[in-house]
Amino acid sequence: MKKDGLAISGVRERMTTTSIIVHIALIIMAIIVIAPLVLPFCFAFKTPLEFAYHPWSFPKEFKWENFVIAWNSVKIGQGMFNTFIICLGAVATTVPSAAMAGYIFSRYKSKLTNILFYAVMAGFFVPAQMVLIPLYRLNLKLNLIDTYPGIFLALATFGIPFWTMIYRSFYNTLPNDLMEAARIDGATDWGIFFKVMLPLTKSATILAVLLTFMGAWSDYMISLVLINSQDLFTMQLRVAQFIGNLGANFFPQYAAGCIISAAPTITLYIIFRKKIIEGTTLAGALKG
Repeated sequence: MKKDGLAISGVRERMTTTSIIVHIALIIMAIIVIAPLVLPFCFAFKTPLEFAYHPWSFPKEFKWENFVIAWNSVKIGQGMFNTFIICLGAVATTVPSAAMAGYIFSRYKSKLTNILFYAVMAGFFVPAQMVLIPLYRLNLKLNLIDTYPGIFLALATFGIPFWTMIYRSFYNTLPNDLMEAARIDGATDWGIFFKVMLPLTKSATILAVLLTFMGAWSDYMISLVLINSQDLFTMQLRVAQFIGNLGANFFPQYAAGCIISAAPTITLYIIFRKKIIEGTTLAGALKG
C-alpha cells in the first residue's frame, strides 16, 4: 500500500510539474501575441518628448491629435480605401472559387479529380516568399503591376488551396441523399450547388469571408512587391512609410497609425468572434 501511495504521489508531482511548465509556456506565448497589440496604446497618446524620456509608462495626458497627424501625414484615408477594394476583390475571387472547387472534389471523385485536388493542395505548401520573383514577372507580362486585380488575384492564389480543402471537408460530411433528392425534383448541377449544398456550408463561408478579408487587410509583402505608385498604396504600406517620411521623432504618431490600421480587423474579430471560433473548431475537426 505504501508503494502504491508513493507511486501515485510521484505521478501527481510529475503531472503538477508538467502542468506548471505548460502554463508558463502558454503565458509567455500569450504575452508575445498580446504585447504588439497593447504597446502602441502606451506610445500613441504621448508627446515625442514624453516618449523619449518615458517610453514604457502610461501617458500623463492623452494626445488625441496624434491620430489626426497620423491620418493626414501619409494619407491613411486613401490607403484605407485602396485596401478595402483589394479585400473585396480577394473575397470575391477566393471564396466562390474555393467553394465550387471543394464541391467538385468532394462530389465528383475520380482519378482525375483526385490528381487535380492534390495539385491544388500543393500550392498550400508553397510559401509566398519563394514565388515573389516569378509572381512579379507574371504580373509584369499581364500588365497587372500597379493594379487592384494584380494584388487580389495574387492573394486569391495563396488562399484558394486552403479554403478548397476546408470546403471539401464540409461537403464530405453532407449525405449524398440530398443531391439525389434534388435531382429527382429536377434540379440541375448548378441548382444543387447553389440551392442545396452551398447554404449548408454557411459556417464555412462566413469563416472564409472573414479570414480572407482580414488576411488581405493585413497583407504587406505582396503589396510591397506589386505596387509602385503611391496612389495605390495600401494601409499597411502607408503606415510603414511613416517613419521614412517624418523621422523617428514622430514615433507616437506612428503608433497611432498602427492602431488605426489594426482597428478594422480587431473590430471584425470582436463582432464575429463566436462565428470565427465556431467555424475554426468545426473546420479543424473536419480536416482532422
